[in-house]
Amino acid sequence: MTTCSTGPTGRRDEGKRFLSLQRLRGFSQTLLTRVITCFGISVFSCRYVGFAVVALLVEINSVFLHLRQVLRMANLAKTTVYRVNSMLNLGTYMVFRITTLAWMTRWLVLNRDNVPLFSYTVGSVGLAIMTAMNIVLFYRLLHSDFLKSTREAKKEKEM
Repeated sequence: MTTCSTGPTGRRDEGKRFLSLQRLRGFSQTLLTRVITCFGISVFSCRYVGFAVVALLVEINSVFLHLRQVLRMANLAKTTVYRVNSMLNLGTYMVFRITTLAWMTRWLVLNRDNVPLFSYTVGSVGLAIMTAMNIVLFYRLLHSDFLKSTREAKKEKEM
């Protein structure tokens, strides 16, 4: 096992930034795969186009999520721009992710008899996974940007 140490050149920071960029690139590839898979059914069957367009509303919040990540990588997490972006991020998260996924789930349940089994299964499984992922991500964002940990509160008290 190797250990990293920060030398005078700050190579550890460069490695962190590289890994963050790789993670961001992996996220983009996952997003592209998800879009192709989910919307492929709509395109090839020429059905559920409205449902697919509504699903794209979720991606509006991605702009603020990506900007948040870029600001953090640039060490601008303590700036006003970051705080404003954090508030916009949570606002658009609630509107474009939580509300949209809730509406999509409701629509799928109400139209279960009109949707073929394969499409219903893919939609249900996809929505279940997306809902779980979004709940976890929302908690992490809320905790990271708005709720101080007990350790940080102690540090501020000591100062």
